Parts: sequence; structure tokens; C-alpha cells
Amino acid sequence: MRKTTVALLLSLSLLFCGGCTQPAAPSLPGEYPMDFLFSSGAGAWGTRLILNADGSFSGQYHDSDMGDDGPDYPNGTVYLCSFSGRFEVQPTDDSSVTPLLLTEVTWEEEPGTQEIKDGFLYVYTGPHGFYNGEELSPDFVLYPPTTPVSAVSDSLLSWWPLRFAENPPESLSCWALWNPEADAAFFTDP
Repeated sequence: MRKTTVALLLSLSLLFCGGCTQPAAPSLPGEYPMDFLFSSGAGAWGTRLILNADGSFSGQYHDSDMGDDGPDYPNGTVYLCSFSGRFEVQPTDDSSVTPLLLTEVTWEEEPGTQEIKDGFLYVYTGPHGFYNGEELSPDFVLYPPTTPVSAVSDSLLSWWPLRFAENPPESLSCWALWNPEADAAFFTDP
């Protein structure tokens, strides 16, 4: 059963607006769908996120610990979250970035639940890269591939897939989806 974890409602002014017309919502830049990955490049963990032009997304977080086993799960432990949700574009005067607000997240299995199947212990969690401690982080920023490396934080660059390149480019060279509160960055393939 899918559980809704976050649903941010429209402001009261929109609720009481009645028949007034609203300006068209800003659209996401780029070509869609976009396939993002949040991972260190080491270990057996990662969060994949597929972002659509309308701000909707789906994805999966996984982490495997084959050394964490027991009599009923000799194959180890797998942490897992299949999720979906929506971002809304936020207004900005800076045309070089697109601020996004996380308005909805749902998941297939309730975080904190677990089950044993096929010799594995499956522990269901929330999506890694979306949390600042125990709380979901609502604010994200979408950076285009042309963003100069000098214009982003060192923290974002610590996740950048080209950080260890022999001659790193002067721009990101891929799309970046940054969650500053969680200190997590998702990237498309460079």
C-alpha cells in the first residue's frame, strides 16, 4: 500500500481565489525524462531518480550489506525504497538555475518495515538523498550542464562524477539536482 509522506497544499490565496486565472506554471528546462543518480561511486548503494518534464518523478534507493546476515537470511541484508513524487518549479530572478520544491513523495513499502524473502532480509527505508536527518528536505536546485564548476559549492562537487577526471571540465557537463539541506547531489551521465 502506498503511503503519502508529504503533501504541501496550495496557499490560502489560491484556495480562495475562486474563478481567478493563474499564470502558467514555469516549466522545467531540458529534455525529458532525465535519469539522475545519487551515489558515491564506491560501495553497493545508490538512488536513481527519473525526472519528467512536468516535475513528477519515480525512483529507487538500494543498499546491500551481504555481511549482515543471520540464520533466516544467509544472503545478507538489502535496504530498499521504491518511490515517486513531484517537484514544483519555484520563481527566481536567476535564469541560470531552477529552484524546485518537493511537494509530494510516496513509497511502495512503509519505511521501517522489513521482510525476509529468498534468503535476504529486506529493510524498507525512505529515499536516500531526500532527508536532512529524519526530515524530508523540501528545497532542491536544478543546475544545467553549462553551469561553471566555480559557481557551485564544494559540497555539491564532492558528489560530481567528474571530480576525479584527469582534466575536469570547467562546467558541470551534466545536469545536477542538488538538495543542499541533505548535502546530496543527483547527476545525469556526463
